[in-house]
Amino acid sequence: MTAPPAAPPLEPPPAPPRSRPPRAAMMQMPPQRSHASRTPLVILLIVSLIGTGATRYWAEKWRGEAIHVGETSSATPLSRMDSFALALLLGGLRGPLVMILWTSSESQKQEKDLDDFDTKVEWIRLLQPEFDTVHIFQIWNKAYNISVLKASLANKYLTILDALDYAAKVNQERPDDINIIYAIGGVYFDKLDQSQEKDYYRQRVRTETLPHPPLQKLSRDDPAWRRLELDPVLDNNGYLLPSALKPTSTLLTDPTDPNLRYDGSELQFLARYQPFPDGVPPVALGYNYQRRAAMLQALGHQRHAQLSDSVIDSRPPLTLKFWSEEELERGRRLELEGLAKPVPTERLDLEQPAAGTPVDVALDPSQRPRLEHARSVYDLSARLATDSFVQFEQHLIQYKRDIQTDRSHMDTLHANIDLAAADRDYLAAMLADPSARPPLLARAREEYRRALVSEQLIMFHYYISDAMARAVFPPGYDRANIDSLNPALYGGIFDKIMQRMRLANQFAEDKDDIDENSRYEGRINTRLALLDAALGPATKN
Repeated sequence: MTAPPAAPPLEPPPAPPRSRPPRAAMMQMPPQRSHASRTPLVILLIVSLIGTGATRYWAEKWRGEAIHVGETSSATPLSRMDSFALALLLGGLRGPLVMILWTSSESQKQEKDLDDFDTKVEWIRLLQPEFDTVHIFQIWNKAYNISVLKASLANKYLTILDALDYAAKVNQERPDDINIIYAIGGVYFDKLDQSQEKDYYRQRVRTETLPHPPLQKLSRDDPAWRRLELDPVLDNNGYLLPSALKPTSTLLTDPTDPNLRYDGSELQFLARYQPFPDGVPPVALGYNYQRRAAMLQALGHQRHAQLSDSVIDSRPPLTLKFWSEEELERGRRLELEGLAKPVPTERLDLEQPAAGTPVDVALDPSQRPRLEHARSVYDLSARLATDSFVQFEQHLIQYKRDIQTDRSHMDTLHANIDLAAADRDYLAAMLADPSARPPLLARAREEYRRALVSEQLIMFHYYISDAMARAVFPPGYDRANIDSLNPALYGGIFDKIMQRMRLANQFAEDKDDIDENSRYEGRINTRLALLDAALGPATKN
């Protein structure tokens, strides 16, 4: 029997399809990504690179132009980095970094460790460029808190100039900002003109605003550059440089008064008082910036971040008043020097030494230039007082609630206008030919008489008590209506006041003011006696 054929061998079942190729195969296969999904990313990267390059080119170009025209004066390359670029670079780290810088810089100030303090303040400025209150504080901080930590007057002064440089940088980035403009005016007036060290500061500011070779030999873009003095703002004739009076694109006008305008020039409001043969005093620079701030408020409708509208508007006339009084004092000193008389140190001691000089005194030719200069200074004082009075009047039209305070300033200005004008005309007569003297002397006598009445009314209104007024005024008169009394009687009332105060062996609370007032009256009466002798007795109303 034949055996059956053998069965064919069994084959293994086919392997199930693999969901992915083996690892070795995967390593050899190119990635299967869509070309369409890659395109936007490539475009975005290209645009970013182009944008970064363009931004860097623009920033470098802007920085180069700024350095070329002298707009930047920082001591470190970091400080020249654009604020916006720095903010982008730091991103979300800007806030924490600012907090650290504030804490660290304030701690250094408390510990009187000023190493890298300026660098930290500069970082704060760059990281918070949009906050005016930050800049107001830092300007004040440098000018006051940091300057007093310096040992010498020279270093105090340079620190104050650092504060002004800080303000100038912010002003370049945010031009015609009322907060920054007013802060600059405050440094010049409150710190450089009114502080305890004012005599030193006043002289340096006057000298450095005159033409002079620079002390700093390095260029402003040098990392080691530091300001050592103010830049000159005057030419050889004492007139403001054209750059200081160059208008900017900012032009604001008053529709009701075409003469009331703001043109953005740096020292616009000093032009009417030139020339400045002895340099520009800090009080004048303070007035200029305060006036700019007031105009930005009135015509540009800006508002100060911390001060009321009334304060901003009242500061220019008040500063003009201080400027007028400083020039009056300076005229006294020049007059004494011209007459070869000792010049007292104390201001109130300046009133009497030259008062009794007769108009026909023999003058040495070498004395005349100094007396001519004194005459021009008295003239400037009278003009400043007049402008201050007018500005106070304009201020009170809008801010009537300030009338009580401002009226006292205006009464003082009344006296100062006539007193400065009388001193001017008396010196003019002294310098004139004898034939030209009579009209000058007559005008001086009338001005001295008006000044005397104003000084007497100041005492009656402000320096005596109601009880004293009842004792010395005629029946029916008090401090409110004493103006209506015949001025010819004021002298007798004044004598009674001084007599009662001497008998009581005491002075009122306003002792210093009464003393100052009596010094002015003494000078005026001495001059009036000389004028009556030269012209004959005057008819008094």
